[in-house]
Amino acid sequence: MKKRIPRPARCPTMVALLISPEVETTELMAVLLFRNGTADKGQFNILADCRDLLMLAAHEKRDAGVQAVCELAGVALLNIKDRYLEKERMGATGEELKALQALVDISRDFWMRQSGELFRSANLALDKARGFVRERKAACATH
Repeated sequence: MKKRIPRPARCPTMVALLISPEVETTELMAVLLFRNGTADKGQFNILADCRDLLMLAAHEKRDAGVQAVCELAGVALLNIKDRYLEKERMGATGEELKALQALVDISRDFWMRQSGELFRSANLALDKARGFVRERKAACATH
């Protein structure tokens, strides 16, 4: 008989999102502000976080469909970033808006089907990766 390995109890992601709907609300609001032409760096960062977190989890689950949506949203976000660096104005084309809306919709659907542990571990991996990037930037700045 296989011995059961106890895991820490985690709230299912669906329950966590229903208890704290502000995550989904901020993502939807970010897309709406891009649609209205009033988005700023904050909304860009919200959608970039959404995409990065979803990409990490989709890779872990080997979900090619979700990864494809993340890639599409990544292209849209890079286009928006390039345009911002060139014109110092945040904006998105119609196709980029469709990609961002698909990202937020797929993200919600994906996370509603996942465990709280996957959400937690994806957040930790994202924080770890970003901490590594910050450390490299700080090291380059001191040299």
